[in-house]
Amino acid sequence: MSFWRVRIRPLAWLRSVHAKLFLLLGLVTSVLTVAVAYSITRNSRRELENYSRQLTIDTAGTVETDVVERDPAFKDADKLDQLLESIAGPDRSIFQIDVFKRVGKSNEVELVRSSGDEAAVEWGPEIGSYLTLTKPQAELVDLNTGGRAWKVYQPIRTHRPGQAPLGLIRVYCDLERWEVVWDNNLKRTLRTLPGVLLGEFILLWLILRVLISDPIEATVLAMEQLERGEAGARVPIKRSDELGLIAAQFNGMAVQLQRAGEEREALIHEIRGLNANLQDRIDAALAELQAKNAELAAMAERNALLREELGAQERLAVAGQLAATFAHEVGTPLNLVNGHLQLMEGQKDLPERVRERLGVIQAQIQRVGGIVRRMLDLTRRPQLHQEAQSFADLLEDLRQLWAPTLTSHGVTVEAEVPAGCRLYVDRKQMEQLFLNLMKNAVDAMPGGGTVRLSAKPAEESSPSGPWWEVRFQDSGQGIPADLIGQVFRPMFTTKPEGMGTGLGLSICREIVRSHGGEIRIDSTEGRGTCVAFTLPGAVPA
Repeated sequence: MSFWRVRIRPLAWLRSVHAKLFLLLGLVTSVLTVAVAYSITRNSRRELENYSRQLTIDTAGTVETDVVERDPAFKDADKLDQLLESIAGPDRSIFQIDVFKRVGKSNEVELVRSSGDEAAVEWGPEIGSYLTLTKPQAELVDLNTGGRAWKVYQPIRTHRPGQAPLGLIRVYCDLERWEVVWDNNLKRTLRTLPGVLLGEFILLWLILRVLISDPIEATVLAMEQLERGEAGARVPIKRSDELGLIAAQFNGMAVQLQRAGEEREALIHEIRGLNANLQDRIDAALAELQAKNAELAAMAERNALLREELGAQERLAVAGQLAATFAHEVGTPLNLVNGHLQLMEGQKDLPERVRERLGVIQAQIQRVGGIVRRMLDLTRRPQLHQEAQSFADLLEDLRQLWAPTLTSHGVTVEAEVPAGCRLYVDRKQMEQLFLNLMKNAVDAMPGGGTVRLSAKPAEESSPSGPWWEVRFQDSGQGIPADLIGQVFRPMFTTKPEGMGTGLGLSICREIVRSHGGEIRIDSTEGRGTCVAFTLPGAVPA
């Protein structure tokens, strides 16, 4: 299936997994890209400011070194002018350098030379306070032109211990040129950013389309073809990931269904042939034994019974086919949901609480899958997979399954289970048993209540090993006395219409009996119900 075709179904696309992942990942990548671009431009501006500041400090240091080495007494004004003109000027970032000399032994200074208009130089006695600086001092100042500049004060020292500064240097560095550089970088970034984001969106859309949407649509198309009766429908996906596994499972089920259909057609053809052959025999017998009416009547009766039996076999075959179709229709979406849950569990940034809930959901999906598979085994007796189980561990897992239902209905569970209680049971059937009992208990307590669960050694022992008696008691509405004898009948329920199927307690009884135990119900109307049953215990090692 090609991902280049265009669909004019925006609402349907917005409900798809492709749209949700695309919007989520697109938002994340956009935010990250914008954040990186902002950080780069911001750091660029900071680096330009730091560079211009250091340039100003280095210029002041250069002037200081030249003055100390060539003219520490400030006698040769021409050399100083040449030095200042070579460094500062109207076409340079360092646009003004002022040199002051110390007057007497006080901290007063007077202007010696300036690279700018000396008449316009601002200075006063307070400038002498900068003679006490131990290192250059830089600060950002606003200019009359509306721009900003670095202003650096640098004392002129001879680097001889104990000797006072000879004077003071003040250097101005205009940031206008650096601002232009930064603005150009910012504009270039803003011009490039939309193209980068667009490229990310296109690449992300294509990747999600190829990896997720196309395989899902191919699987759905194959399912629709199979539903229309096209037995040769297959999913054209050969990959080693979860979607490839789903496709392989689907193709395997499609092959089995096709084979079952062919076998059914062959069986029907064979039955029709048997019917025709049988009819010929009956006609021959009627022609030969017309005088024997009694024997003919008996043969006709046997023929009727045979037809009835054949009809029953056909109905059983159709019922089995319907059960297989139902299991397929339910099982395939469950496999798809399970695959997406596995993809979500693979994400590294999931919170632990969410990952735990995903595990509970996946366990329930696997449980439903087990129920669907059991539907296909209704024609044969289910096999138990009994293992030694810690009742405390089983109860802890059940608490996680019960938690959402108990919280929403205001039901609490009080358990009293001995530490050494170990059962020899089928774990999956035990989960179904206790989930059915808890559902009945919650339905019997619409306003909330308490469920008390306890276990103790059974009074009757067995040579094969110990037995445990489990009691499951609620504080609900109870069951009328005249109905207690009917609660284990299939399709019988005391719940309002639409709230129960009447199969829960029937299934519970079958589970307990398949383990060799017995189950009973004690209930008082208005005071609650207690379900007591026995289960085999594990033999101590």
